[in-house]
Amino acid sequence: MQTPRLFNLNLRYKTALYFSLGLLGMIISFLFISRYFFLYSLDELENMEIDHSSQQAIAVIDMMVTQQEGSSYDWAYWDETYDLFAHRDIAGYSERNLYVETLDALNLDLMSFITLDGQSLVSLSRENTPESSSSLNNKVVSVPLLQQHILAMNSKLDVHRESLAGIFKINDNIWGLSLAPVRNSEGDRPSNGWMLWGRNLSERFPGDFKAMMSASNTLVTKSFNPVDHAKTKSIDKTSESIIKWTPISDLAGEPIAWLKTQTKREHYSKGNTLFIYLFATVGVVASVIATSTFFIFKRKVATRFSHFAEGINEIASQYQLEGLQSVKFDELELATKLVQKLSENTSMTQLQLKDSMEKFGALYHSSSLGMLIVIEREIVDANHRALELLSYKKSELLEQSLDTLCPTTADECRVDAMYRELQHGRNQFEAQMLDSHGETIDCLIEATLIQHNGHTALMLLLQDLSENKQQAEMIQKLTDFDPVSGFCNRPVILGALEELVKHQPNHFSFIYITSKSLKQIAEVYGHLIFDEAIQYISTLLRDHLGTHQIGRISEHEFIVILPNASGHSDALEAANRLLNQLSYKIELSGIMLSLDSKAVMVDPKITHQSLEHLLLVARYSAQSMSGRHMHEVLVADGELSEQAETSMIINRDLEVAIRQDNIIPYFQPIVNAKSGEIIGFEALARWPHPTLGIISPLIFIPLAEQGKLIVELGESILNQSCDFIGKLNTKRHSQGLPPLTVHVNLSAQHFYHSRLISFLQTMIEEHNISAGHLVLEITESMLMGGETESIHCINEIKQLGVQLALDDFGTGYASFSSVCNFPLDIVKLDKSYVDEIETNDRAKTLVRNIANMSQELGLTIVAEGVETASQVRKLKVWNIDELQGFYFYKPMTREDAFAQFSGLPHC
Repeated sequence: MQTPRLFNLNLRYKTALYFSLGLLGMIISFLFISRYFFLYSLDELENMEIDHSSQQAIAVIDMMVTQQEGSSYDWAYWDETYDLFAHRDIAGYSERNLYVETLDALNLDLMSFITLDGQSLVSLSRENTPESSSSLNNKVVSVPLLQQHILAMNSKLDVHRESLAGIFKINDNIWGLSLAPVRNSEGDRPSNGWMLWGRNLSERFPGDFKAMMSASNTLVTKSFNPVDHAKTKSIDKTSESIIKWTPISDLAGEPIAWLKTQTKREHYSKGNTLFIYLFATVGVVASVIATSTFFIFKRKVATRFSHFAEGINEIASQYQLEGLQSVKFDELELATKLVQKLSENTSMTQLQLKDSMEKFGALYHSSSLGMLIVIEREIVDANHRALELLSYKKSELLEQSLDTLCPTTADECRVDAMYRELQHGRNQFEAQMLDSHGETIDCLIEATLIQHNGHTALMLLLQDLSENKQQAEMIQKLTDFDPVSGFCNRPVILGALEELVKHQPNHFSFIYITSKSLKQIAEVYGHLIFDEAIQYISTLLRDHLGTHQIGRISEHEFIVILPNASGHSDALEAANRLLNQLSYKIELSGIMLSLDSKAVMVDPKITHQSLEHLLLVARYSAQSMSGRHMHEVLVADGELSEQAETSMIINRDLEVAIRQDNIIPYFQPIVNAKSGEIIGFEALARWPHPTLGIISPLIFIPLAEQGKLIVELGESILNQSCDFIGKLNTKRHSQGLPPLTVHVNLSAQHFYHSRLISFLQTMIEEHNISAGHLVLEITESMLMGGETESIHCINEIKQLGVQLALDDFGTGYASFSSVCNFPLDIVKLDKSYVDEIETNDRAKTLVRNIANMSQELGLTIVAEGVETASQVRKLKVWNIDELQGFYFYKPMTREDAFAQFSGLPHC
């Protein structure tokens, strides 16, 4: 059966039809896309409008509550209302003022007058019966937030009593309530009650504001739950309307109702209708355009395709190709079939030959492989790379014997060996060849037998290995050596030390050199100047210690290995000369730099220990160097080894000890100078380490400062001290004894820390610390610099009821100015003055003057370090207020202090 003509269109008709359909499809697609984005924009516009309407309604609710609160002050500050609470003439007041017309005039639904203790005195509402009116009034008055506000205001001074206004949910209705204190009209008498106004917003909203609102708004409480209806959506949309649900919360932030805002979807409806008309119009126009385009394209453009199809058919009929009936009406398929048949008639031999020649040509002219053609040991051809490798011109190399390229130093001619190995099947090997200058070249040679101009020839492929060997040497150098200093890098030098530790313990040593200024140079001047400084130090190291193996293990650390014990003294002298030379400033790139360094030589007696420990000893020893020995090599012996191990243990355990409160306060009592009675304690931090015993604060406090743990340490001691004094004073109070104080030392970082005030508030509340029972001790150096900031910090602390004491008074440069300029409470006289008062007249005069000055300024003065009876007598005569020292008590544990001073008589 013959296929209908409609489905067998020729190329001319197909082209025109496809073009027209494509044009029509583009127009329709554009319309759909435009409609989507247009309606999407309208949808967003509606969302914005409904959001604005919702916000407008919420603003109206807030305004109604605010207006109600403002209007209530006229009645709350009315003398007759004040007299109602003062004289309780309820009947007379009700007869004169409390009518439903009053509610109408004030636009209210409830009035209630409440006593200061939260009880309703009289009320007025719109309820039909007295019972329902009383029930409503009781529910409103008993609202928890109102009662809480009344209770809170009663605890404040009258001048600070404030009104309260907000919305509340009562009997499934939303009420606007305002609570105002009742005062006389002059405001010169204290408030004697509260006046409560209420407005049922569920019935009154939006009221008179409805005309000015852009949408319909309703308060919904129980009849409809939008959460069940809309799940997670806040906006519901239908084809006709849009609804937004907005939660309404009371003063406690609890949702009590939903604001339903509803408006018609006018924009969306009009836009949708507009696009229907547009679709219809464009559809008609597009059909006309597509039809016109079809005929114009078919006549003007598709005619050329028709001529192309006729030419293809003519060519196909000339070659009489098979299978043309199946593609009779598909000109493109016919053209494809014709090309395939013509390509099959091409000679396969010519294609293979061309392919082989191209491959060989590419190989022959390769820029990476040299190639020689040899017939009977005579060179008959060479490519450009071979000539370049051997430094020959082509005319000089051709017709030369292959033996001329073989080095004469070999016992056997390499050419003979090569032919012999070829006979055994090996065709690749390394060999040296001579260039035109007689220089040897390391080559990788691959030999292959080929046919060349009818003769059997040997083709030699040459690959230069010199560059590969140089790269391997460079890689090895980069792997083992530091590129800036030229010394061994960290893995190599530490590996060498590891071998010495294993095989030569106690028979070797090494010098550790560090220059901390290098890090600062890198940060300030950049890496170019830093590299110059490294190279300068490296040059000096080579000059003084170049006979030894030297390595760089970090940006500022070097190691010099001394493998034999015999040369240690010479190396020590050379290192001292090096340190002396580095102690002077030098100029690099126009910049004066200090490369001051330290050096430590590890004693061979301790080199049986692990390398990690030896490096720890070296670094610790360098850090501990100071004074006049800074520019001399320090020999790290067994004692320094033990100190380094101890320092490592302390550093390792310090953070855990602070966070687990393992560092504890010892309490040294402070006594009244006149009575000898204890009046307080100073908390002194101690660390009972499980393996090292009691660790002094002189050791762990600097480490805490270095590790940025000093604030955490201070907070831990403060917490433990406050817990102690709070519990001790509670016990003493039960025994009828006066409370005691506790002094706690603060670091500079802790004093200026942003968390200090809030932490002190927490401690005072948590441990029930009364005002004046906590004293913070600070030093003069902490107050130097920003006087305004220091005074601000002191005032904030004192507002909490915490006293401030100036510790170590007299040891700084500005002691007297510190006392005069800062609002301190206590001055603690340093022990150095107390030690001198028995032998030094100037010390006596100074202490007396300090005591007189402190008394005139109203400061309490405490003498620290009192150890003899003679000191006690003198200090009493000079009117020193309080004494502290071993003469009275030594620092004691929390348990001992509690047992001794919680209620037992003082011995």
